Amino acid sequence: MAPIRVLQIMPAMDAGGMETFVMNVYRAIDRTKVQFDFLYHYDKTCFYDEEIAALGGRILKLTVRQDNNLPRYLRALDSLFVENPQYRIIHGHYSGFGMFYNRAAKRRGVPVRVGHSHNTAYEPNLVGTLDRLMSSRFDHLLTDRFACSQKAGEMLFGHHPFTVLPNGIPVDAFAHPAPGARAALRAEFGVAENAPLLGHVGRFSAQKNHSGLLDIFAEVHRRRPDARLLLLGTGTLEADARAKAKALGLEDAVIFAGVRSDTAACYAAMDAFLLPSLFEGLPVVLVEAQTAGLPCFVSDTVDRGAAFADGVHFLSLNSPAAWADALCSAPLRRNPDALAQARAAGYDVRTSAQRLQEFYLRRYAEVEA
Repeated sequence: MAPIRVLQIMPAMDAGGMETFVMNVYRAIDRTKVQFDFLYHYDKTCFYDEEIAALGGRILKLTVRQDNNLPRYLRALDSLFVENPQYRIIHGHYSGFGMFYNRAAKRRGVPVRVGHSHNTAYEPNLVGTLDRLMSSRFDHLLTDRFACSQKAGEMLFGHHPFTVLPNGIPVDAFAHPAPGARAALRAEFGVAENAPLLGHVGRFSAQKNHSGLLDIFAEVHRRRPDARLLLLGTGTLEADARAKAKALGLEDAVIFAGVRSDTAACYAAMDAFLLPSLFEGLPVVLVEAQTAGLPCFVSDTVDRGAAFADGVHFLSLNSPAAWADALCSAPLRRNPDALAQARAAGYDVRTSAQRLQEFYLRRYAEVEA
């Protein structure tokens, strides 16, 4: 029998935490039983496009976020579900536009409409305010709900029941990077073996707080002039971050490495991981960093339930000096029990994929009975 096809509804498939989680599941799921297709809300080339095609996925694209033409988007949505009756399950990760695609799917007879919450708050700007207003209608026509954490589910779904599904990763890859990865990456980035290399992975957006991160690193650099900061990611605020690094006199100490596919090797090169986000659901990068055994320094705005391994320190964003004190006084040693702790906490993606696969197959059987 051909696999059932589940439509994963996303903004796009660039290298963000939500997208990485979906791809981790996609790689691990039994694709002879369940196959993923993807609906983008941008008509552009994305980081994961080639891999999706290689795994057998189909990519559909609508352009409401580019042309701001809502009537055209609604007509295209309706046509999409009319022309693709094979979709009996949609899995929406894009809450802001769920009020539109869930309605169109229901009208055209899609019986299983899944919503997934990946965050605990919205960005403190106009875009975040609009997202909050639009997402308030996401829950209305859902039949099933998932969340990356308890707080993320409560934020988006309120009193409706939901299932917490941890953001699984391929734990072995992060706990056991390729031999020589650390030395090779540090040589590539020009970091001396004995120099502390602090790292961060995330898109350049208000939520990720790169401005605060640079303030923290400036304090560290005053104490340890040989320290370096590795930043992985791209985004709309990257130019601002580069300008601030230069203004702080840190242009030679901050490494803007862009988006890379060798993140496990990058974690191996780091000595500590920093996550000064203004808010998070359950950040995939923090799961990765803990599994890699890194000491992690995290803003206290992040749910403490995200910590499952030894060596996670929660700190207030009010004092960059306190972060620097903690970083410069804590032993930056890797956690030898990280892999076992990640597995015990349920972060092996094989567990997440198996749970989702069983859910999709069960719900498909129910609606087709």
